[in-house]
Amino acid sequence: MSKIAIVTGATSGIGRSLVLTLLKNDVVVIGIGRSDDKINQLIDDAKDFYDQHKLFIVKGDLSYHKAIEELSESIIDVLQTNDFKIDYLCHVAGRVTSGYHVSKDYHELTFQVNHLAVVDLTYQLLPYMNVSLKSRILVVSSQSHFRANINFNDLETKTYYTILRSYKRSKLYNVLFVKAFSKKYSEIPIYAIDPALVKTDIGQKNTSKIASFVWNMRSKKGVNPAVPARHMLDVIKDDVFNELSGSYIKFGKPITSNPLTYQDEIIERLWKVSLDMLEIKDFFNKKS
Repeated sequence: MSKIAIVTGATSGIGRSLVLTLLKNDVVVIGIGRSDDKINQLIDDAKDFYDQHKLFIVKGDLSYHKAIEELSESIIDVLQTNDFKIDYLCHVAGRVTSGYHVSKDYHELTFQVNHLAVVDLTYQLLPYMNVSLKSRILVVSSQSHFRANINFNDLETKTYYTILRSYKRSKLYNVLFVKAFSKKYSEIPIYAIDPALVKTDIGQKNTSKIASFVWNMRSKKGVNPAVPARHMLDVIKDDVFNELSGSYIKFGKPITSNPLTYQDEIIERLWKVSLDMLEIKDFFNKKS
């Protein structure tokens, strides 16, 4: 029986490559995207790898809580209609933003999409996952998190906001969430994924002309998105990862992450603050 994967950011970059990689390996994919054009392009590009029962696309928004609730309801409808359980939950979608922008929930947008949405969507979908050491939650972080710090008085980088400062902090929060989840919930392994520098257009969306130019030049040195997608498949498929929950994975190997991500006080504090922001009382007792 085929496994079932959820992939956010499914229509471009690493997410798109991961969708195609999973389909080629007989995994049923529920992909999440926002753009009709990109959704249609993904469907067209994937035709060689799937039949109508292998790829499902759900259109949705990760930039505020109500939209994530609606997105989750759409995903759950697909799951229940097809008698599916989620085996792999892959948080790939990410955002960088020039200038300080506020979401409908009054959070800084990069913080909301890159961090809070990961926490929120995991919470919404956790009751619909197969509870097994062979199930997986993957959260794409970034090597930039090594250069990030944390200030609980300014988690959303409202003070001295810069595009890179906000982004690398959000990626640090991703790793801290993975560490917290793994400590609190041992039934399903979870991993932070470092894809290395990748040739994608993430730095050319929602950014200034200067930031877009810099990213375009820098990303030329990156690897094809298919490379991290293959490594993510290894994490999904290889039993060696069953007992490595909470690990930071680069090129398919666990490595040491930012020293801050090993400090229990920081891990626990960010977990609590994040749940308070989302008004989640008990992360693991949401009823399906």
